[in-house]
Amino acid sequence: MPEQPSATSELEALRPARKDRVIDLVRAAGLDVSDWSNSSRGEAGAATNPKYCYEWVFVEAGNAIVLNLWHVLLAEDAEGRIVHRGNFREDAEIQYARGRGNPWGLRATRLDAALQAALRDDLAVRVILNAGVRRDRDDPDAEASKVELRTLDPEPWSIGAYDAATGKHLLIRGAAPPAFVDQFSIDSDPGGASVRSEQTGSVFVRNPKVREAVLKRSCGRCEHCDEPGFRRADGAIYLETHHIVPLHEGGPDLIGNVIALCPNDHREAHYGEAAAALRLRFIAIVAVA
Repeated sequence: MPEQPSATSELEALRPARKDRVIDLVRAAGLDVSDWSNSSRGEAGAATNPKYCYEWVFVEAGNAIVLNLWHVLLAEDAEGRIVHRGNFREDAEIQYARGRGNPWGLRATRLDAALQAALRDDLAVRVILNAGVRRDRDDPDAEASKVELRTLDPEPWSIGAYDAATGKHLLIRGAAPPAFVDQFSIDSDPGGASVRSEQTGSVFVRNPKVREAVLKRSCGRCEHCDEPGFRRADGAIYLETHHIVPLHEGGPDLIGNVIALCPNDHREAHYGEAAAALRLRFIAIVAVA
């Protein structure tokens, strides 16, 4: 009996098999490309308009962004998702430092700005996948990349995590990933009979934007022990946010004073004999996060 061929993985199946025109792919992603014809060659030269065809990101306000990504840089994570991890801002800084800010540094800067716009304005994310000869970013003498194959991924992508301070990102193929939640996200009254009692005293109000930013920064992993948070029944990833210098001691409710922890490390930070040492360790961790 002849040997059966092995099943092609989803990641392998995504590798482009043809080279489509950029203008056609951007149009297929739902962006308006009418301005491409505004050149000396008019409609006939739209597809090769240098203002657009050499770019690696396209943004339409209120609609979507379209990113060009190298297929070779995609990976399949432990959860079976196809992801792209990187840092476009860091890429740009390296190119500028080498005197190659134009065009490579500019393109990387625009990629980073597009991710920020997508997060800020809740824009859809589409991806053009590229294959060919990719320039080694870390080789200062490398030749320019050459795209040999190019297609639009039919699936939308989402921004799983983005660190505004550093530019580090996680892009995930598919719909928006489950939200990151902490102990303050849990509904205190899920329904059903309950007994309420009146309490008096002061309560510190925590800024939800700070907690959200810290949870995204963590990418779903404890920022102390690096263990992943557990997944709740609704798909959300659970960690606990902790003020390193407590609010009642005058600690600020700012990103730089909050860390995402697994429940075990969080309890130890409050009640363990090593609590003072952990506080110093947390300060050091957040300082470089």
